[in-house]
Amino acid sequence: MPLYQHRFSGNTSSNETFMYTWWALSIRSLADAHAAAIAWNALLWNGASAGNGYKDHVTANVGMANVTTVTITQATGLQTARLDSAQVIPGVAAGPPFPADVALVVSLRTVLANRQGRGRFYLPQPAASQATATGRVLADLITDLGASLAAAWTGYNTANDRPVIYSRVSKQTTNISSFNIGDLFDTQRRRENKLLEARTVTAMP
Repeated sequence: MPLYQHRFSGNTSSNETFMYTWWALSIRSLADAHAAAIAWNALLWNGASAGNGYKDHVTANVGMANVTTVTITQATGLQTARLDSAQVIPGVAAGPPFPADVALVVSLRTVLANRQGRGRFYLPQPAASQATATGRVLADLITDLGASLAAAWTGYNTANDRPVIYSRVSKQTTNISSFNIGDLFDTQRRRENKLLEARTVTAMP
């Protein structure tokens, strides 16, 4: 059964690139798996219902740009085939964004109670309005994201097409049994790697 990695990339507010990925074991052809990944990501960003997608929680200068699916040889971890498609979905939330290194993490779990049974991916910076007064993630964002992901994977998953955790160490795969979203923001510092910082110097009095 083929092993695929789906890669989703776009732009941050500072025009850096973000990417999040996940793996799947699937009997689909590469073209069909790629089409399923595009549909998955469209549901994530557009929402299980109108106004409740991830795009509704990020600003207009943050958005999706491309979807890539690659075929991986499970025994080696090497890529053997690839498909790329544009998928432009900008955010629509008002107000300023968080800094580009702020991310929202989706944690993936399997039945294995060790590091090889866990995974995660980092969504791009939300709008600053998506924080509570104490700096945590708004419950509305968590609810919308959970519902959008559930709808997206409902559309993707079949008995023979399943998201998995792939261990580059053991080269084994394990079906994902659940996912969770915490109420603390995370960071991805590499999403600001190319930014030049302007410093304001004040003479010591």
